[in-house]
Amino acid sequence: MWIDITHTLSEEVAPWPGDPAFMCRYFTTKQENGVANVGEISGSNHIGTHIDTPKHIDDAGITVEQLDIQRLIGDATVLTFLDHQSITMADLKRHDIRGKIILFKTQQKADPKHLPKAITVLTAEAIDYLASCGIEVIGVDVPSVDVLNSETLDNHHRLAQHEIYHIENLCLNAISSGYYRFIGLPIKVRGAEAAYIRAVVAQK
Repeated sequence: MWIDITHTLSEEVAPWPGDPAFMCRYFTTKQENGVANVGEISGSNHIGTHIDTPKHIDDAGITVEQLDIQRLIGDATVLTFLDHQSITMADLKRHDIRGKIILFKTQQKADPKHLPKAITVLTAEAIDYLASCGIEVIGVDVPSVDVLNSETLDNHHRLAQHEIYHIENLCLNAISSGYYRFIGLPIKVRGAEAAYIRAVVAQK
């Protein structure tokens, strides 16, 4: 059975401070025009469950339509690190990591309506270790792969240097540590530095 690990987008989802909030509205309705309801959406590309691309932190980086979707389908390891300030290489070495995708559950219950006051992030050495393990995609259940007050986005840059894709704001509330099949496909938007993604897993 496939499990949806995507937060539902709505006007209640908290945007990154300073970013435009998400909005979905009908600009014409069947009641008005007699034919059909037609809607539109707007808001930051970084609201809810989304994938960042290197373009987010590098003007020369690739954009969403250039992502290799083959890398976003495959075997995944889910690891749980509750009540951790950071995830170190030593933490990772205690686990049997399988597949090319790794997801980190760091909250018992992620709530997209509220930005957390602090989040768990990978150390630089941990990212390097994941690269050496052949990891191509990481996913986190928090709004960023960097600490919330980061002004340099060091982990974003380090992941890009290793050509590791990263997905932020996954909803891992309904799953636990283990091994899964993963599919996470973003909306194909030319020139976008990030995009909403629908992600699902099935336990192996």
